[in-house]
Amino acid sequence: IPGIDLRTVATESIADFDRDQVDIAVRLTHLPFPTLFETQRLFKQKLVPVASPHLIGNIALPMSLKNLRDMPLLHDSHNHWPRFFGSTGKLPGAVFNQTALALDAALAGQGVAIACQAFVQADLTAGRLVQVSDSNLIVEPDYYLVRKRVNTSRNNVDAVWNWCIENLVTTEIS
Repeated sequence: IPGIDLRTVATESIADFDRDQVDIAVRLTHLPFPTLFETQRLFKQKLVPVASPHLIGNIALPMSLKNLRDMPLLHDSHNHWPRFFGSTGKLPGAVFNQTALALDAALAGQGVAIACQAFVQADLTAGRLVQVSDSNLIVEPDYYLVRKRVNTSRNNVDAVWNWCIENLVTTEIS
C-alpha cells in the first residue's frame, strides 16, 4: 500500500498483539474468536496439485489421479496427499518440513506439490507452475484476518485491513 511501511513477521506461534506490537495477523484457525478481536475470513484452503511446466513437458493436462499418483510427489508436514487420493497408506516422495520448501522443489522441477491455491495463484498465472489435475481438496481450518478491537481509528492499520479485505477475501471456491 503506497505510503505505508509494513513489517512482516512470519511465525507459526500465535502473536500477542500487545507484547509483540502486532496490529493485524493472518491466522489459520477455527471460529469462534474472543470478542476482543475483529475478524474476517480471508479464504478456505483449496488445495491443488502443482508442478513446473518443465517437469510436465508434453504430458497432457489435466492428469488423471492414477497418472498423478505415478509422478514424483513432494510432501510437506501437513501430509495432505493421502487425503487428496482418498488413501490411508504412505505415499513415496521427498518430504519437507514446510510447504514453502515443497513449492520451491516444485518450481525447480523436482516433483508435484499440493498447496493452497491462494498461495500459488501468482505462480499459476505467471506460468511458473501449472495445476496438473482438476481435482482439489478443501481442508480446514480457514485463513482469517484478525485484529484487536480498539475504540480509536488508526488510519494506517485501517487502510491495510481494508486493502486485505478488498484484495484477499474470496467469497466462493470454484
